[in-house]
Amino acid sequence: MLPPDRSADWFSNQKDGYVEILIGNPPDAYDWKPADLSSWIYGQIDKIDYDPVAGTIEVSGRDLTRVFIDSKITEKFQNKTSSQIATILAQRHGMDAIVTATKTQVGKYYEIDHEHMHAARTEWDLLVELARAEQYVVYVRGKTLFFQPRSSVDDLTKYPVTWSRNDDGTSYPSCNVVGLKLGRALTVSRGVVVTVRSWNDAAKKVFTASYPTSKAKSITPGMATLPKDAQSYVYNVANLTQEKVVQLAQAKYKEIIAHEMTASFELPGDDALDVANVISLTGTGTAWDQLYYPESIRRTLSFDSGYRMEVHAKNHAPDSEVS
Repeated sequence: MLPPDRSADWFSNQKDGYVEILIGNPPDAYDWKPADLSSWIYGQIDKIDYDPVAGTIEVSGRDLTRVFIDSKITEKFQNKTSSQIATILAQRHGMDAIVTATKTQVGKYYEIDHEHMHAARTEWDLLVELARAEQYVVYVRGKTLFFQPRSSVDDLTKYPVTWSRNDDGTSYPSCNVVGLKLGRALTVSRGVVVTVRSWNDAAKKVFTASYPTSKAKSITPGMATLPKDAQSYVYNVANLTQEKVVQLAQAKYKEIIAHEMTASFELPGDDALDVANVISLTGTGTAWDQLYYPESIRRTLSFDSGYRMEVHAKNHAPDSEVS
């Protein structure tokens, strides 16, 4: 059933290739153009599998994050800023870059430990670490690398998920998604404390910071110590300044508590929901009624079930946030 110019023989001779997947709901399903669809993935083929018995070909690959994941760092960047490094790496792979400028040279983050910035590490490892140091986000979309500050939740488009309880017993509960499931990690709810320690060779001293210092989950005003059952996380990172130790402790705390409240569900394919959105759950009458950040969105397109999405999202409970 393949066209002659894309036969099994053609696939068997390919040594490299790129694929762009476009999905959408055109006005006329029988007369559409690529411009009527949205481009969800542009990526490079990793593997081609052929099953002559079933008469099928399976093509698998990854988006262009692959080029950074598969490339080792070969030089030092201590005299460059994070944004300059992101731009250099994108241009090296022929990609566009949307980068918000930063000012601090990366060598200042790690003092004299420049080897940490390049030894046996991938370019993606470096970009992710720099994004954490700057409190930025880094991701690839299409042929463009993004390296920029996190968007405020107020600036994100809210995707509504609404549960109708119908407590009067006149009808069944209803929801605009299928199979809504909610969870709460009580190990996080009981309290989390993050401590970062760093021996700084240049300063010849240890810098230490803990977060939160006094107001955490399950901590009441006036408590001198943290609750005994609070989870303690300790990180040892070489050659950070005191400022960077504090920032890392805060960043790690936010990463950990983000797993406290979870939500998962399925629904028909919807181009309006993306990882750049925030999901607003309402109507359950519980603490799960809050905002969630998409952790993964899995889209499937098949003859059997049509265009479907499976969503997993997470966030901390509102009272886990430290002012």
